[in-house]
Amino acid sequence: MQIRRPLVGMALAVATGLYLQNALTLSPLLLLSIAAGILAWACLRLTRHRSGALIYVCCGVLAAAHLAASQSPSLVKSALFTADNLPQGCEIAGTVMDEPVQHTGAKTPYIVFRFKTEAVCSEDGWHSDTTVLRIYMYQAKTPVAYGERWRLHGRYTGYEAPRNGAAGTFRVGSDNTAVRLGSARPSLPGRCYQIRRQAAGLLQHGLEKFPEHVQLLKALLLGYRQAMPLSLYRTFACTGTLHIFAISGLHVGVMAAILIAILKMTGLSRPRWGLVLIPALFLYVFSTGMKPSALRAFTMASIYFAAPLAGRRPDPVSSIALAAILLLAVNPLQITNPGFVLSFTVVSGIVLVHGFASRQLHGFRRPGWTVPLASLAGRHPLMGLLRCAGLLAVTSLAAWLFSAPLTARYFNTFSLVALAGNMVIIPLTFLIVLTGCLTLLSGAVFLPAAVVFNHANHLFITGLLFTVRHAAGWPGAYRFIRSPSAVVLLLWYSGWVLFFAGSRRMRTLALSAVLASGLLWGVQTLSPPSGTIVFGSSSEDAICLRLPGPRYVLAERGSSFSAARTRADLQRAGINRLHALVITDRRADAAAVRMLTEMFEVDRLWLSQADFRDDLAAEAVARGIPVYMSDQPNWPVEAGRLEIRLRENVTEHPQAIRWQSPVDPPAS
Repeated sequence: MQIRRPLVGMALAVATGLYLQNALTLSPLLLLSIAAGILAWACLRLTRHRSGALIYVCCGVLAAAHLAASQSPSLVKSALFTADNLPQGCEIAGTVMDEPVQHTGAKTPYIVFRFKTEAVCSEDGWHSDTTVLRIYMYQAKTPVAYGERWRLHGRYTGYEAPRNGAAGTFRVGSDNTAVRLGSARPSLPGRCYQIRRQAAGLLQHGLEKFPEHVQLLKALLLGYRQAMPLSLYRTFACTGTLHIFAISGLHVGVMAAILIAILKMTGLSRPRWGLVLIPALFLYVFSTGMKPSALRAFTMASIYFAAPLAGRRPDPVSSIALAAILLLAVNPLQITNPGFVLSFTVVSGIVLVHGFASRQLHGFRRPGWTVPLASLAGRHPLMGLLRCAGLLAVTSLAAWLFSAPLTARYFNTFSLVALAGNMVIIPLTFLIVLTGCLTLLSGAVFLPAAVVFNHANHLFITGLLFTVRHAAGWPGAYRFIRSPSAVVLLLWYSGWVLFFAGSRRMRTLALSAVLASGLLWGVQTLSPPSGTIVFGSSSEDAICLRLPGPRYVLAERGSSFSAARTRADLQRAGINRLHALVITDRRADAAAVRMLTEMFEVDRLWLSQADFRDDLAAEAVARGIPVYMSDQPNWPVEAGRLEIRLRENVTEHPQAIRWQSPVDPPAS
């Protein structure tokens, strides 16, 4: 990446300004005043000196002012705040904002969708409101579609901070009311979701007997990740391969490759390819639901292919920078979105590493803005195969180097198998996406062709599932670690950027920065948390106690909600193994307990009296986990030399928890 590219400097300035504003939260008027002062100073210096640095600073300050204006709190307080967790619930009216997703695997089937409220009914009547909520509608007898207006009665629970654009959840149970007020009006998103449903129908022809394959294929091609089984989703997440489900550069690139092959046969000149590719790629992104990751990839590709139309040579680095500037100008809050940051960081890293490789390998770089495959092979086809394998290895290495710290930062997961696994998973994913795109293109004209391609995809998906599950079973396939600090990230990324884009003299300094980052990261990760950790709002939710070793004992209620929150807290603490898991509530959810035992390598399991415990205990014993049970409905429990006492306020009375030594109870 060269600083002489003005778009790169502007994109870095905008990103820096947004990050600083997110940390400092300054006033929009103050930032605008600072920007005006910098701009005036830059104009005065134009007659004497170059003022490019001041222009970059001004861009960063203006971006921060834009974010500050977007974060300004509304003067009108939502009427829903007064209805948070009311036992009798409340009533709302509004419009469905996206395509509802059905979940049939749970005990009680439900659908999930985002909902923009128009009015809220409180004790003194209806009040206007514009809050966005995530609706959970259980046992819905009437189908719900995008754009419809509904009146719902249920229970509202607010988030501490907005999540994915929603301010809270609203649960509509079977005993509550849900009345449709109006049908959906014709709209662009509505047409988008309709095409997406038709595309989903094409992808399942011939695969009706393989529901898991269909779910994975829809998730890969159309972004239906919510329909995937949770266990399979966790397998991809823990092995560092969840990125393949983002409708992003790979998917847009495959579709572009198919279209380019068609354009070559038509004889259309390369500078005019953008006239066909840009509308066609938009149609694909449109049909897949216009997901943010797909829009990011489409923006990058459109800028790249539009450059020849403007008489400019396409430049991947400048295309990425301009795409980032445009998307952040539309929505500056994306700077805090992990998907946005990961997408641009990984794509930039891959371009950076490939540019470095092209300067090191003879015959790898050619003039022009396309590289024919013949230049890779030369006179020997075997050499072309080896170089393609080298390209794959370079891509996998670049993706791992530039994504591992951010994955640890946002998801507290570090996977070593991702580096080797991507060598197999990326080619399989490419084949699945390629065959799926051919299904969508041919199925719209000749349905039997879609069946043929779907059967071919069955083979590829089987290989993908086998590889991922086998990799997840390797010892040490993934570890939960604490989030690296900002200093670690700064040293890591600045070091690799200097190494791949700087001169040879700078590589020693670059490697020193990377080594320092790794040492700081290792020291932070290897220092385990100590003492008693209270997860949740009180000790009644979950308590984790560290023993010498270190070994950890977790006392958890076992409900689906508390277990999910405890899982995230354990990951953030960098805890990978539990010496003992104590389930304190007889109403615990079996699936939640099973999830905790699988993810944290539980050595022994303690269960209180519950209806599900016999089946769950049999499963645990089959996996080699000793199980100890109590006939009491709830803990505290005393068994042998093991004693755990839980009181109401552990934070004020730490002696309320006592683990006697030796800790191993007698075998039962």
